[in-house]
Amino acid sequence: MKERAAHRMRRIARVLWVILLLNLVVALAKLFYGLRTGAVALFADGAHSLLDASGNVVALVGIAVARRPPDANHPYGHRKYETFAALGVAALLFFGCWEIGSAALDRLLHPRLPHLSVDVFVTLVLTLAINVFVVLVERREGRRLQSELLLADAAHTNSDVFATLLVFASFAGTHLRVPLADVAAAVVIMGLILRAGFQIVKGTLSTLSDERRIPPDEIEAAALREAGVLEAHNVRTRGPNDDIHLDLHILVDPAMAIGDAHAIGHRVERRLRERWPGLTDVVVHVEPGVESERAHVREGGGLKAEG
Repeated sequence: MKERAAHRMRRIARVLWVILLLNLVVALAKLFYGLRTGAVALFADGAHSLLDASGNVVALVGIAVARRPPDANHPYGHRKYETFAALGVAALLFFGCWEIGSAALDRLLHPRLPHLSVDVFVTLVLTLAINVFVVLVERREGRRLQSELLLADAAHTNSDVFATLLVFASFAGTHLRVPLADVAAAVVIMGLILRAGFQIVKGTLSTLSDERRIPPDEIEAAALREAGVLEAHNVRTRGPNDDIHLDLHILVDPAMAIGDAHAIGHRVERRLRERWPGLTDVVVHVEPGVESERAHVREGGGLKAEG
């Protein structure tokens, strides 16, 4: 289990290092041509790409902390730091919106048409291809590794793809001598960034607020398949999808020897881990199957008992 978790963290870090280098290339190219041509939409897109790179740095720091093993002060491990890092990516997105909005306002107050050239279009096509590659790789690895951080960064970079397409649209408007086409594209880019930011916040808050990860009735059904289990209730799950913490209560024959009841608890734990590989911590409370311990109500999809 520990080796698998360590391999996962190393894999995420490798992906982030590659993405960081690609994002820096893309950002510097866009910012250079944005400043040289005076195209505010291109500059906004470059700032967006630079935030992608900044987000990668935040993510790498978060992963470095998250990969630490459990200690006396963090008995459940440090995995939530990966979630905190994803939240940091969202914060960078919102800061970028402020910068882009300031540039768009300045252009609105002092309108002028940007100077475009063939090399600008070639640069945009190349950076667009890089961003598409980044999104596909991060999304694939994020799903395979069940990483909130990679999926958040993929959503971030995906908005960059649409932003670049909007820059092309703004160039078309500029070619038609429409003064505000550049500003309009920058405003839409801001909207895309905000949308990606709020999606990331929604996902991270789900983890930080300990939202349920597995329907309780499914866990109850799996536990009841183990011989000797009379009832399963008070099921609780929390954490990221690949680091789920689960605890539940099972009832067994009250006349059963303590050793036999304990063995059933271990078998239930093993069965649940096999059914849901994302489980990293399972606590099975074994109780006697007497009337006072039984559940009589169902809340939130699961059986609830007192105690």
